[in-house]
Amino acid sequence: MNIAHNSTFTRTRLRFAIVAAMALLPFTAMQEALACAACGDTLSKDWGTQGVSTHPGFTADLAYSYINQSQQRYGSGIASPAFLATFQAANPPNGQEVEDYTVTRTITASLNYSSDTWGVNTQLPYVQRAHGTFGTTDLAGTSYSSSSDSGIGDVRVTGRYTGFSADNTAGIIAGIKLPTGSTGTNFNAGAGANTAVDRSLQIGTGSTDLVLGGFLAGAVDEYGWFAQGTVQHAVATKVIAGLDYRPGDAYALNAGIRNAKFGAKFTPMLQLNYIHRQPDSPDTGANAGATPPDALTGGPATGGTLVYFAPGASVRIGGGTSVYGFLQLPVYQNVNSLQLSPRYTLTFGVKHSYE
Repeated sequence: MNIAHNSTFTRTRLRFAIVAAMALLPFTAMQEALACAACGDTLSKDWGTQGVSTHPGFTADLAYSYINQSQQRYGSGIASPAFLATFQAANPPNGQEVEDYTVTRTITASLNYSSDTWGVNTQLPYVQRAHGTFGTTDLAGTSYSSSSDSGIGDVRVTGRYTGFSADNTAGIIAGIKLPTGSTGTNFNAGAGANTAVDRSLQIGTGSTDLVLGGFLAGAVDEYGWFAQGTVQHAVATKVIAGLDYRPGDAYALNAGIRNAKFGAKFTPMLQLNYIHRQPDSPDTGANAGATPPDALTGGPATGGTLVYFAPGASVRIGGGTSVYGFLQLPVYQNVNSLQLSPRYTLTFGVKHSYE
């Protein structure tokens, strides 16, 4: 093989690697996005380990995400202190609370296996979540409560099939999320001590969810791109304290681009992340419709639409090992009722491919 042919072959393989690495998935991040509409972590964390690989075999990934929800939003705007006082005064006791903060730290261990046209990815998250709320009476702190808990979150297993095109750049994805995370966290300090934290703030959702979607990918010169869509729907729920709580359906669209001009050692990346989550609700029976509505509008108190801009990069540090990181910045947030949102989210991790 001559030098020119070898160079062309290398460029072709590199281009294919870019396309294949970007094909899948937003699954690892959707768990936090489902915890509340404004959590924001909808990122496709590492395109190289999400179900598509240029070589058959295993890839291990360890990712850390940080989400600090400290900004009060109502609809598409920031809620002022005067609005918060008005909002709380309009809500009767046992109605909606005014939350102070929610900080979620998640470490996700993933193991991916790929063949030529199919793959399986298993993800095990460890979640630490701290939460504080002013309650439903005033903003002066007399009803303030806080909680902090950690543990294994909801495990998910996803698969993909890419046999629809000769270069494996189009395919379908399907998965299941299992109710392995705790749903029994109580407030451990303040006026609400020993009472249950809201279901949407528990480490686990208590539901078994199906995830379905598809993707397309391509390459232009040294640029690779992808576009993908998924829907997550709870098919079974746990009845806890007489309440059959059902998380709202989540619709996610992700698009991304990356540049290979710097070679295999350093790859800049850029994503645009969209998620729409329908309101949560009790499922059926006597508790159906029991979620308190927004007292100001009469509408739902959970759910919303979020759009994030996420620059990032991947650096190969030797052999099959790479590190990566993303900074996710909100460009549009429209939440139902009053919800906390992050000013940014941070994700970084390390992966290793066994070839």
